[in-house]
Amino acid sequence: MSAPGDTRDGARDGARDDARDGARDGTVDFRSVFEQLPSAYLLLDGEGVVVAVNRACAERLGRGPEELVGRRPAEAVPALLTADGRLPGTSAPVRDGAGRTRFTLHRLDGPATTLAELSLRLTGAGSLEEIEHLVVEEGLAVLGVDGGGLASPVEGGGWRLTGSTGLDEGIRAEHALVPADSPLPVCHSARTGERVVLPDPAAAEAFAPVMREVVERTGRRAWTSLPLLHEGRPIGALAVAWREEHRSDEAELAVVEACAAHCARALARVLQRREHLSAAERMGQVLQRSLLTRPPVHEGLRVAVRSRPAARGAEVGGDWFDAFPTGSGGTVLVVGDVCGHDQAAAAAMGQVRSLVRGLAYDGDDRPVNLLARLDRAVAGLGLDVMATAVLATVDAPAGAGTGWRLRWANAGHLPPLLRRADGRVQVLGLDGDLLLGVDPGAVRHEHVTDVFPGDVLVLYTDGLVERRDRDLDDGIGLLAAVLSGPDGLDATAWADALVAGLEEDALDDAALLVLHVDPDGALTPAVIDVRDEIDVTLPADPRSAREARRLAQRCCHRAGLPEGLVDTTVLLTSEVVTNAVVHGRSETRLRVRAGAGDVHVEVEDDNDRLPVLQVHDDDALSGRGIGMLQEESSAWGVRSTALGKVVWFTVSDR
Repeated sequence: MSAPGDTRDGARDGARDDARDGARDGTVDFRSVFEQLPSAYLLLDGEGVVVAVNRACAERLGRGPEELVGRRPAEAVPALLTADGRLPGTSAPVRDGAGRTRFTLHRLDGPATTLAELSLRLTGAGSLEEIEHLVVEEGLAVLGVDGGGLASPVEGGGWRLTGSTGLDEGIRAEHALVPADSPLPVCHSARTGERVVLPDPAAAEAFAPVMREVVERTGRRAWTSLPLLHEGRPIGALAVAWREEHRSDEAELAVVEACAAHCARALARVLQRREHLSAAERMGQVLQRSLLTRPPVHEGLRVAVRSRPAARGAEVGGDWFDAFPTGSGGTVLVVGDVCGHDQAAAAAMGQVRSLVRGLAYDGDDRPVNLLARLDRAVAGLGLDVMATAVLATVDAPAGAGTGWRLRWANAGHLPPLLRRADGRVQVLGLDGDLLLGVDPGAVRHEHVTDVFPGDVLVLYTDGLVERRDRDLDDGIGLLAAVLSGPDGLDATAWADALVAGLEEDALDDAALLVLHVDPDGALTPAVIDVRDEIDVTLPADPRSAREARRLAQRCCHRAGLPEGLVDTTVLLTSEVVTNAVVHGRSETRLRVRAGAGDVHVEVEDDNDRLPVLQVHDDDALSGRGIGMLQEESSAWGVRSTALGKVVWFTVSDR
C-alpha cells in the first residue's frame, strides 16, 4: 500500500488502473504498460538513439528521461556499457506492419542476486573482462564475502589478477600482472589445482610472507583460494576474503566451489576462443608472408613496406604491395586493394599480384599498358575479382644531372604522395581511372615525372587514411602533413612515421609502400665506408644459429675488423638469431654490414612480440639475450615490421 502523499506510487497505481480499464474495454494503453513494467527498459531507434525509457530504467540509472532520450547510451551513461562496448541485457526488435524493424526494445540486466542467476549470466559472457566483472563485482556479493579476486592466464606466461573494487587500489595495481611462479595463494591454486584455506593472518603469512602485506593493506584477515578446473586441469583461480578471521565449513566451501565451477566453464570458453584466434592469426601471418615478399634493394633506391589487415582474427586481407626489378633493369612498384577482408580476398590478391609480376618482369611495357593487360587477363581467366591499384615504374637516370623517371597509372586507387627533397608534398593526380575487374576495355591514362635524391614516394591503401569520424580527403591531408615533417629520415623511418597514428579500430586493411631516392646515392647510411655486406634468409631451424655465426664472422674478417670486435659480433648474432628461431618460429632474415671499425647487424622474424629485458630470466629474448645486447653492443634496438620485428645492434671499436 502507498503511503499518503507518495505521488510516485500513486501514479503507478493509476497506471495499473488505466491498464485494467483498457483491458476490459478491448483497448490497452501500451505507454502505461511500458511505464509500470518492473524491469528497466529502453527503446532505441535504428541509429541506436534512446527514444523512450520507463520509470524503472530511469530509477536504475539515476537519471531523468530528459537526460537519456535523444542520446546514445554510450553518451548518456558510458559506465553502463560492458568492457566490449555492449549494453548489458537482452534486446528484441519492434517491427512495423511491413515487417521492418523500426525500434529495438532493450531490457537492462541488474546485478546477479543468486548463484543460479550468476551462472546464467556467465553463460552469456563473451570476453575475459565481462567474466571478471561478473565474478569479482557481482559473484562475490552473491557469496556474501568481503572481497576477493580472479586469476586468469596471460599469453606468454604469468597470471592476470583482478581484485574487487573494495580492496586497496595500490595493491590491486601492483599485482595486476604477476609471474607464473608467484607465491600468492590464488596463483598457487591456479598453478597446482590445490585449494588454499587461510583462516587468519598467521596462516596467511606462514603460507607466503608476501601475504602479511596483503592482509595489512587490504584489511582482509582471512583468505580462501579455489582452482578453476577445466577437464581436470587448472586454468585459473578464484580468491575470496573476509574482514575478520574466518573458518569456512564444508557447506560454505561447497557454495564457493560451485561458483568457481561456473566461472571455470565461462573462462575455458573464452580461453579456447583466444587460442583459436591465435592459431588463425598465425595461419594468416604465414599466408601474408608468402604473398607479401620483402622489397628489393636497388642501387640509389630504398623501399620500405608496412601491412596491417583489419580482420584481426585471421590477420590477412585483400590489400597488397609489391616491388620488384624487371629484366631490363627497371623497378616496378604496386599497391592494390582487392575487395574483401578475409582469406578469399587474400587468395584473390595473390592471383592478381602474381599476374602483375608475370606481365611486368620480362617486358618494357609502361604502367598504363600493364594495367590494361592485367584487366584483360583478369576478365579472360574468369577471375571474380574487383580491385583498385596504383602501378608505377622507376627507371634509372639517363645521364648526369637527370632524375629517375617515374611513370604511374591509377586504377581507381588513392593518389600517390610525393615529397620533394625540400619538404614540399605533392598529391599526384586526384582522379584515377576505372578500377580493375569492371570493364577490360576501359581507357587508362599514364602520368610521368622525375624524382631526385632525397625525394620520397608514398603508395598506400585506404586503411591508412579512412576513419569513421573524418572524410577520406581529410585523411589524405593528414598523411601529407606527416610526410612534410622533418628531413633526414630514410625509407624505414618514413614508413614508421606514417603508420604511427594508425588506430586499432581502422575501418579497412592498411598497406603502405615508401620509395626513398638516396641522397647522394648513399646505399647504407647506418654504416659508413661499408667494406662487406651479407643479406640472407635462414630456415626456422636451430642449426641456423651456427650458420649465422659463420656468416657474421666471415663478413667481419673480410672487412678487416679486430678479433675482439669480431668475437663480440659473432656472440651477439648467435644469441639474437637463436631467439628469432625459437620464438619467431619462422624464417629469419640476417643482414650484416661491416665497415671500417664498426659492424651493424639486423635480425628479422615474424614474431611481433617485442623482447623485454627481465631480471632472473634465462629465456634469451626475455632476459639473457637482451641483457647481453645491452652490455656488449655499442647500440641496439627493436623496430616493428609489416609481419613481425627487427632486432638490431651495432658494435664499434670507436
